[in-house]
Amino acid sequence: MVLGISSFSSFQFNLFNRQNVQRTTLELQRVSEEVSTGKKADIYADLGPRAASVMKLHGREANTQTFMTSNEVLASKLDAMLASVDAARTQVQSVLESALVNATRNGNGAEVLQMQARAALESLVSTMNTSYNGENLFSGLESNKTSLTRWPETSADTGRSPQSVVEEIFGAGPTDPASAQTIADQLETVFNSQDADASRNFQGTFYQGSPERDASGAETKQISAWVNTGQEVVYGVRANDQSFRDAYKGLAMLAVTDVSQMDEAAYSTWMSVVVDSLSASQEGMLDISARIGFNQQIVEKTQTQLTDLSLVQRTQISNYESVDPYEAITRMNSLETQLQASYQVSSRLSSLSILNYLR
Repeated sequence: MVLGISSFSSFQFNLFNRQNVQRTTLELQRVSEEVSTGKKADIYADLGPRAASVMKLHGREANTQTFMTSNEVLASKLDAMLASVDAARTQVQSVLESALVNATRNGNGAEVLQMQARAALESLVSTMNTSYNGENLFSGLESNKTSLTRWPETSADTGRSPQSVVEEIFGAGPTDPASAQTIADQLETVFNSQDADASRNFQGTFYQGSPERDASGAETKQISAWVNTGQEVVYGVRANDQSFRDAYKGLAMLAVTDVSQMDEAAYSTWMSVVVDSLSASQEGMLDISARIGFNQQIVEKTQTQLTDLSLVQRTQISNYESVDPYEAITRMNSLETQLQASYQVSSRLSSLSILNYLR
């Protein structure tokens, strides 16, 4: 009978123990990372086929965060636009009130209307040239251009100033109601950008942003933004919108002359056009403010929806990626105990020697 005796050298045992210590140390490091971060150290290896779901969730959450960030910027732009339009409306209102007092006849205060109108024009232009992060808010798609030209300044596009255009048309001024209406009609043509002399038109000399209509006569696009997947908001407001043109026209008609010195027969007709223009601009700007406010509500509501959606998505991601802290700590303690035992065995084995028994 042959007895088989299997042998296991001390070198093999030490090698095996060293490998075991190495594996345990790596696992302990992995578990320690999970305990400190609260997430699986190797998410995709742990999840297996479910990793595809996590990747999709991460993509959706990144998309949601992008919308939320852009909506914050859009909300700030809308705030700036609303404040500007309301400021412009206030500026026009003060001139309109003075004009109404002197609408039918040259009474007290008519002599200051020219100075008041010029000051309001400066304020209107300054307000319409408001920019946000280097983007002109009221220039439409051509936001790199300044919206309106100041009353005395020369336009780089036409080489004319708004003041020179209006003064050219006004000439020596009206002498009767008919001539007053004729000059007012010519100015209306200019502010509708339909004058035969292109250098006198509102588009170019008064306003440099994107035009209201293209060469074919079709309406041009307004600035818009995607606030959510499949949800677009058209929020653009341009300084060439009818209400702002009415405001510029009414103020220009007062700024071009001292109406208190105007022919009495023409005065009433001239002031009637001025009051009508300024009143129309007030109504138009009020409507624009309402539209901006409506867009603000859309953005605010969408932002709330995105915030709720982000919370759900982040919770789902956490459910996939997070570890149970109690289970992780238990595993870490177990591995620490196992590693300590391995070190103790290695220490005892290293002290064993046949020489200890031959003394």
